[in-house]
Parts: sequence; structure tokens; C-alpha cells
Amino acid sequence: MDYFIVGDVHGCFYTLKKLLQHWDSDHQKLIFVGDYINKGKHSHKVVELIRTLQAKYPGTVCIKGNHEYEMVQYIEKDVPLQEIKENFRNTLAKYDLRDQYRDDLKWMKRLPLHYEDEVIYVTHAGVNWLGLRKFNENSSWSVLRYRGRLKNMKKLQVFGHTPTESKHAEYSKKYHALNIDSGAGNFDNMTAVLISESGEIKKLYTENVKKEDYH
Repeated sequence: MDYFIVGDVHGCFYTLKKLLQHWDSDHQKLIFVGDYINKGKHSHKVVELIRTLQAKYPGTVCIKGNHEYEMVQYIEKDVPLQEIKENFRNTLAKYDLRDQYRDDLKWMKRLPLHYEDEVIYVTHAGVNWLGLRKFNENSSWSVLRYRGRLKNMKKLQVFGHTPTESKHAEYSKKYHALNIDSGAGNFDNMTAVLISESGEIKKLYTENVKKEDYH
């Protein structure tokens, strides 16, 4: 089965729906690299859609992003609203993860940090070049938030987290790695990649972020 891997979403529900029109659910495994919430206006709708897809297609993989991790930390530590980052506060104003949608918060907490098989290695941020502390959620070297020189994983590495300068997916031959964060969090583009079952990049899909997601 091929892979359909979706980059950072950041609450951009309508853009995500458009992008998913390219996904063939019968022949492609669906994977998300994380950062489902914040910045865009529709974090709740995004999580609702992704969890529905995960229930309908049990092979769907949802990786944890730093925004999910930080939201869980804020709420579990009962951080006062005024001390929470602005884009998290904006999300919480419409998406009550403290009480009404607490189950969504539990879902975010349980999300895995990576997906790996014989041909691909998927994380939210890339794997640091030393491979140290990559699964230590509190570390700046972790796959939740690392930005910098990558480790070649000897298979295609797919990640997001750091918006590309080109606002399109960017491949590094040196690290055999593909960054598919094309800037949905900045209301630029959202990208998905179709990868063959042998690990070859077959096609890239990029959608401009819809105005309904940020106006």
C-alpha cells in the first residue's frame, strides 16, 4: 500500500478537506505529521475530522506535534489563561479542551512521536543529526521541535514543523528527507505527499490556505 502523508494543519479545516480529496482511502495509508491545532480558526473541526477518519480507517497514523504537546502541558498544569501563548488562548476561547472536549486532550496526549517501517520514517520535526534525546518530549533536540542538521535514517524521512522558505515541500538528497510543512500555520500552503510502497516520492499536492480558515 502507498502512503499519503499530510503536513502541518494548524486549524485549517477547509484547506485540509480540499487536500484530502486527493487521498485514495482504498490504496493509500493516511499519515499526519502533527500540529493539528492553533493559528487557524477551526482546531476543533480539524481534530473531529481526523479522529473520525482514524476511527473509520484504523490504519491511519496521527503523529504528535509540539502544539498538541504544549496544549496538554498547559491544561494538565492548570496554567492561568493570561500566561498561555496567544494562539493557544485563541484556540481555547472556542475549543474547551479543559472540560467539554477533554477526551480530545487525552487523544493528543496519547499520540505517538514517530511512525517507522521498512521504507519511511515519519516525525513531526526531523531527527537531529546525533540522534540524541529524539524521543525526550522536553528536549529541544526531540522530534517534537528540533530545527537543524538532520540524521540520515537510511530510509525516506518525512517531517514538518519548520515552514519551508519556498512555501512548498523541499527534499534534501543529503539526508534523504522531505519537509512537507509549506506554511499552513502562516496561512500560506498545506502540502501532502504520495509515496509508493517502495519509498519513492510519487506526487506532491499543495493547496493554498482557504480564507475561511483564517478570516
